Amino acid sequence: MASISNTSTHSSDMKGDKDAPSKTTKDSFFRRATSRLRWLYCSPDEPDPSSSSSDDAGKKDDKNEDKDKDEKPEDQTMKAEFKHLDRKFDSEDQPYFIERKKEDIDKGEKKDWWRLYAFCVVRRYDSDGDLDQTYLYVNPQPLRQLLKDVIGQYPADPIDVDDVQITAPYHSLFYYRKELEQVGLQRFEENGDTQSLEQLKLLLGWIKTTFELEIAAYEKCMSSDLKAIAYDKLWTVFQPGTIVHAQHLKLNRAFSVADHWYDADDIDNPAFNLSCSFVDYDGDRLGTRRLVLEIPKYSGVREIRKQDVKPLDLLENADEVKEELMARGKKFEQYAMGQLFMQYTGLGFKRHPDCPNKYIRFDASGRVMIDVKTYHRLDANDAIWVYGFDKDHDDNKLTDEDRLLTNTMVRGYSLNAKKFLELSIDNLSEIEWNTHCFDELVLDPATKKTVQALVSTHSQKREPSDDKDTFDDIVKGKGKGLVCVLHGPPGVGKTLTAECVAEYVQRPLFMVSSGDLGVTSEQLDNQLTEIMDMTSTWRAVLLIDEADVFLEQRALHDLHRNAMVSVFLRVLEYYAGILFLTTNRVATFDDAFKSRIHIPIRYTDLDVKSRLQIWRSFCKKVPGGVDISDDEYEILAEHDLNGRQIKNVIKAAESLAAFDNVALDFNQLQQVTKIQATFEKDLESFGDIDYTAPGSAKKHVTSGHMYY
Repeated sequence: MASISNTSTHSSDMKGDKDAPSKTTKDSFFRRATSRLRWLYCSPDEPDPSSSSSDDAGKKDDKNEDKDKDEKPEDQTMKAEFKHLDRKFDSEDQPYFIERKKEDIDKGEKKDWWRLYAFCVVRRYDSDGDLDQTYLYVNPQPLRQLLKDVIGQYPADPIDVDDVQITAPYHSLFYYRKELEQVGLQRFEENGDTQSLEQLKLLLGWIKTTFELEIAAYEKCMSSDLKAIAYDKLWTVFQPGTIVHAQHLKLNRAFSVADHWYDADDIDNPAFNLSCSFVDYDGDRLGTRRLVLEIPKYSGVREIRKQDVKPLDLLENADEVKEELMARGKKFEQYAMGQLFMQYTGLGFKRHPDCPNKYIRFDASGRVMIDVKTYHRLDANDAIWVYGFDKDHDDNKLTDEDRLLTNTMVRGYSLNAKKFLELSIDNLSEIEWNTHCFDELVLDPATKKTVQALVSTHSQKREPSDDKDTFDDIVKGKGKGLVCVLHGPPGVGKTLTAECVAEYVQRPLFMVSSGDLGVTSEQLDNQLTEIMDMTSTWRAVLLIDEADVFLEQRALHDLHRNAMVSVFLRVLEYYAGILFLTTNRVATFDDAFKSRIHIPIRYTDLDVKSRLQIWRSFCKKVPGGVDISDDEYEILAEHDLNGRQIKNVIKAAESLAAFDNVALDFNQLQQVTKIQATFEKDLESFGDIDYTAPGSAKKHVTSGHMYY
């Protein structure tokens, strides 16, 4: 008859008990039991030391003891019972087993006595006598195989068919109770294994008794329309492997539950924690990462759908959310791996260096380069690593479930924010290249053609090895780049030229100013080397604005500036990409730099014809157009404005027209142009204008004199 033994706890201290064996007998038993159990639990492949029949045998040195290997009791002699045991340590810090039932202590003399029972619930104590953990040992081999086949690699308790130890609180048995019953009954009834059938029924009965309240709460929750459950029963809903839904960074996400626990130590913010996995790419391979989600503690019962984390299938719009996640997963598969230059709209995210669960937000709108490998190479402190998929999973291909679980972010570099950031896949789009940019550039036709020819030829060399048949420097690797110097007054098209070149060759434009490169030679070396590394990797066009400080003639007594120029020349010598430098001081160039320029382009102040072309070009880009005639364009072109000022005038006129709720026309443009022209005239006439406190005189400062 199958039974469950409910035995009481028994202390290992037998002193004062009239039925206790003598100390000599106890010492002998402890030595034999300890040696035996070390073989059973600690070293499965180690031979079993033999036990001696006499007390004196236990006192012999272990090296001199005769050894044999006792076979484990046959399953046919195993009792279909649950035995409750304590595993403690003796005075020599060696583990031993005792029953919790006082009167059965002498049964410990039997060899492998605990293996005569189908199931043993063992409380393990540490060497200090404190309870460490409780385990359920399953001894019958057919039951061990059944657990292996049904439960398999449960996260907290992966089943080893040779030694099944299930850790309390035995959640795996709760989750798989129905499968164990269905598969086990069918298996043992078909092969006529009545003993295993009896043992299975005993196990199922124990599970039902142990989880009586949890089973009732779970079934009531799942059968109701509200799907409500108490906080302490939440774990019953989140079986490992369940796909759950949560909002992360305000985006729909799906995760697979890997493990869970109640955080009782946090008194101020107790919560139910779920360790969840999702699919990501670390620059080398696809795999999974972990993220801990929380459900704060609550009183009474609460609808699962109203929790921050809930099973995906319980959502009312589950199919719609799955479709959204699947579409995003396909984009992840397309975007995450390799290098992609794309358009982005919205915020980028950077993990806080002191708090990885918090993110710093940056405006990343503009063009971005998706490149996880370079991200991790140059920003190693923020690198991620993934766990590999199971051995039967293709590491280079995602399943439909994998696509549901993909990260909503990809890693890349924002050219506007000048930072490596995590970017939302939903905000990425293809770049619409301006193929007519060169046509709109106000530049001498011959110069424009020369620039186009140089960048086109250079762009066709995808790798240094591609130009082995072209002219090269004597020293291999030097002089591979294309260096263009753009010099002239502000607002005449220097930056626009670099932008048009990038559009023409359809490459990223990496813009930096001298201030981005540091103020010391060491900072310049580090920053410039990293920037040129990125631009070479991405085959980008590099624009260094206001590069005068790096190009000036070296002086005998200015060691700091000399070091800056030397570093710049050295790094430039081995740069293989397209580089544009803007400056207003070509007369002060260092002689060593002059010989490194492939094409210098001089810009002059705009004439009326050039300004007319710029006015027309910018007005064409205004949404809704501009109501303006040819004669009115010519009137606007008479004002001595540069290209940047003309663009600013049009933006201000747009705002003025929107404020008046009218279409943009000549009137608003002329009004703002006159304001700009007046300001320019004031600057020319009076120099810098200094306004004192209210009520005092206005002072005009020019050429070192003040006028009141």
